[in-house]
Amino acid sequence: MSKVIYLDQNHWITMARARFAPEKIQKAEEREAATALWELAATGQVRLPLSMAHLVETAHRGLKSSRRRLARAMLDGYGGWHMLNPLVVRRYELVGAFSGTKLTATDVFTTAANSPFFNYTPSISAAAPTAAHRPAGLSWQVAWASALLEDTLSPEELAASNAVIERWAATLSTLAQYMRDHPGDRGIRLVTAAHMLGDQGRDIAQALLIAGISSENASALLNEETVVDFFARLPFNGGVLEITQARLRNASDKWVRNDLNDLFYLACAAGYADHVVAEKKTGVFLQQASRGLNTPRALVHVNLRSLVHDLQTPQETGRHP
Repeated sequence: MSKVIYLDQNHWITMARARFAPEKIQKAEEREAATALWELAATGQVRLPLSMAHLVETAHRGLKSSRRRLARAMLDGYGGWHMLNPLVVRRYELVGAFSGTKLTATDVFTTAANSPFFNYTPSISAAAPTAAHRPAGLSWQVAWASALLEDTLSPEELAASNAVIERWAATLSTLAQYMRDHPGDRGIRLVTAAHMLGDQGRDIAQALLIAGISSENASALLNEETVVDFFARLPFNGGVLEITQARLRNASDKWVRNDLNDLFYLACAAGYADHVVAEKKTGVFLQQASRGLNTPRALVHVNLRSLVHDLQTPQETGRHP
């Protein structure tokens, strides 16, 4: 069965260089690993899904020739596969936590039309698309390709997006400062879980409604004694919990705009993929998070050569308990 591998944007840049400008990859081992990964993708041994983060970060590059080469490499490698928007995954993890309908990797990584967008509604554990659905799928792939190759963000869109992200980063920076100034108030994991509870209030209310759980019974599931374990046992939410609490322990660890995509998309992928190749900082936090969680996790790498080494090792099994 094909391994699902989620590549952070910087590793897609390496993949694009391996295809179009290999001389720009300074480390020979990384260049060889990228070439090997292209071969594995071409033979169907791995899947390289794309996400909304890839589209947005590619659009940020404007219409330079390097952007087109990057987009073309992504389109050559992804095989029509996408990862659901993390906001969708988060929402349905909550629904599953209350109703018992669990998300699986088959749900999170899909060829379904519109699946990267935040308003997509997944069919949990639905069968693969039939021949009758393929024309719609093909038209969707054409639209996705056009967006990846051509779409850009207007100054107004960019400013609005940056404002939202900066507010998010400022909230966590303020929380880290508070924890440093009031170290005895509460445990950092509990503070982090309480922050997540507030951040996801609307999704939690909807999930409780779907599951038919009253507000009185909800308080037994989500209280000071249970809320940390509640989030920790969810594949994506658990990763967010572990990374956030680890970073809140260091008030000098500044939260910046890129952290939102890195945290949400890489933690989401790590909860459901076989392998994740992350940027270095978040990758290290994800590796630490894997040791603190009981849910199966992806193997996390910070370079392509580590990934390819594991893929070529006979005893490698991908996700681990």
